[in-house]
Amino acid sequence: MNKTEMFWTILKKFNEDTLPVQLLLVLLSLFALYGVFAKPSKASDKGMTAFLAVAFAWNGIACFLVYCGKSPMALFVGGPLYLVISFLFLVDLLVTGKCSYRLPDTPLHQGLTGALLLCVYLFPFAGMALGHGFVVLPMFPCPLAAFTLILFAAAAPRIDRDIFILLLVWAFVNIPKCFGLYGCYEEIVLCASGFYSLYIIKTRPAVHKATMEPVHEPI
Repeated sequence: MNKTEMFWTILKKFNEDTLPVQLLLVLLSLFALYGVFAKPSKASDKGMTAFLAVAFAWNGIACFLVYCGKSPMALFVGGPLYLVISFLFLVDLLVTGKCSYRLPDTPLHQGLTGALLLCVYLFPFAGMALGHGFVVLPMFPCPLAAFTLILFAAAAPRIDRDIFILLLVWAFVNIPKCFGLYGCYEEIVLCASGFYSLYIIKTRPAVHKATMEPVHEPI
């Protein structure tokens, strides 16, 4: 079995063994997404941040350390990186409250946000079209990172920049997959989300802390 076959065999087993959890994460992500976009509030912000903390912890442990633990990249980069991101989301949830999610202000950015999020949820269907089967679900590690980068681009500058930098590291580490490594062309979505969010966050003017408070109505 070559490396490409081994890569997809491991992901397929992870999908099959954890399918109920994967489906639950997808449903929770949609619920959290509806909250921050349709009914933005401090409560919906905390709900999304709590979801992301759990989702990154799950992928860091279950996917990278347990199922993919024989891979040095998963064991020494992916797993620790996702666990650090999960911890930072937990800090944001309980202490700092930097992340405040919302739709972008302009129709263009709203359309791009919607299109990229749709690509995240179509990840498994892209895999089927590429001959991999219904393997990589929307809350697997890479689509989860893309999902979060898109949220950060929409919410900028009200984000945690430490988390953003770590997400960019993971996005750009996966650039070789866009060019055929493991035949995982789906990673184009992750890398595109990385470049898009980097552009938006670098070009959007910063706001002062005093102007960051009244984003939502009191609950």
